[in-house]
Amino acid sequence: MICPGCGNIVAMKKNRCEKCGEDLTTYKKVILSSNMYYNEGLEKAKVRDLSGAILVLKKSLEMNKRNTQARNLLGLVYYEIGETVSALSEWVISKHFQSEDNDADDYMNSLQSNPTKLEALNQTIKKYNSALQSAKQRNEDLAIIQLKKVTSLNPHFVKAWQLLALLHMKNGERDKAYKCLNRASKIDVSNTTTLRYLHELDELADAAGEPIKNGKKEVTKVAAEPSVFPISTYKEDKPNIWNFLNLIIGIAIGVGVLFFLIVPTVREDVINDYKNTEVEYGEQLSKQTQTISSLENENKNLQAEITQLQSEIEGIQGDADNGNAYDDLFGAAGLYLTELSKENARDIEYVAVADALGKVNYEVLDKQGAKELYNTIKDAVFLQASDILYDEGHDLYTNGDYEESLTTLLSAYEYNPENVNAIYFIGRSYHQLGDYDKAREFYTILTENYSDSSRAVEAQEKLDEIN
Repeated sequence: MICPGCGNIVAMKKNRCEKCGEDLTTYKKVILSSNMYYNEGLEKAKVRDLSGAILVLKKSLEMNKRNTQARNLLGLVYYEIGETVSALSEWVISKHFQSEDNDADDYMNSLQSNPTKLEALNQTIKKYNSALQSAKQRNEDLAIIQLKKVTSLNPHFVKAWQLLALLHMKNGERDKAYKCLNRASKIDVSNTTTLRYLHELDELADAAGEPIKNGKKEVTKVAAEPSVFPISTYKEDKPNIWNFLNLIIGIAIGVGVLFFLIVPTVREDVINDYKNTEVEYGEQLSKQTQTISSLENENKNLQAEITQLQSEIEGIQGDADNGNAYDDLFGAAGLYLTELSKENARDIEYVAVADALGKVNYEVLDKQGAKELYNTIKDAVFLQASDILYDEGHDLYTNGDYEESLTTLLSAYEYNPENVNAIYFIGRSYHQLGDYDKAREFYTILTENYSDSSRAVEAQEKLDEIN
């Protein structure tokens, strides 16, 4: 146990820190409660009660956010249900709290060392979001096609199985919905959404007078195995129009057979007994004409659907803003972890990590876990990068290179707008370059917003010189 007051290591049986005298009675209860919730979450995870494990592990982290064992297990549970971004977020935070002897290193390395797997997981996120959007637009057929691709790339994606089951339920395909929900139940046996959908299916079957299938009874035992699964190389789906062409050819052959075989026979009957078959012949001819017209309309509708589907797929392929943001975020996270692994902390390139993170479009990150990952890295590197850039800019200013110093100091100010030293020397650089309006602007920031700092007094003196 680590004393929260002085950071000294204290035995769990002690109620007071021997170094600083801090009373650890309450703190020890909190640590024990966090460990108790962790053990409960571990037991639930072993029996694949993953939803229950997530709730309990979050309680453990509420008690002690530095419980890296609970955080690593939470990341594994997220990974098992297909939430890769949330899993990576937990492992990165765990690495932040415990930089050495942390199992999170192995988990992240297993992903980063296999670019094919990482690309496949990235594609599942894109396709799931696209399928969800298609479902909201009432384009269920396209959403089902996309979700089937998602579940083939990542069979552990519980939310994809649930959404696919919901679409089958809407289309009245209860057997297919049962299969999807059973697959989801094998991954997470206590997921409330899965159980609710199964209950709804049972009620629908009961209302229709069909025998009730309890999805939970059909779930077979799943051996406790690692969540790492084989991933095939990703290939984009392409529309297949040969089936539609074969249908059109079959229709044409059918029409030809109709006219060359059936019509001559009817004509012979008309010649043999014209008066008795005249009305019947007229009715048959009318039916055949309606059939041809109906088939032609069906052909036009099919062609229109093909065109619409191709357009939608091209639009989906072109919309990669979210994917680019996540690629940039993963790249920044990987660079940050690489820098943290250096033996000498002075060799860490905080500026390079800050520049990589600055390329991430934070506005398009739609996952809470991704936003937390971004903010964690930002808090860890931006202040350090600002201080490093300030030192470089100050050296350039001292050497009389005011233009280069201004560029470097502005970067330091961008990473930490509260860096009063950077603000002061930005004003000094503008002052030396003769841009008094800009110099006055930054001097005023110090005098108005940081009046308690020593730099504010110096800035006021420079303002008096300008004025």
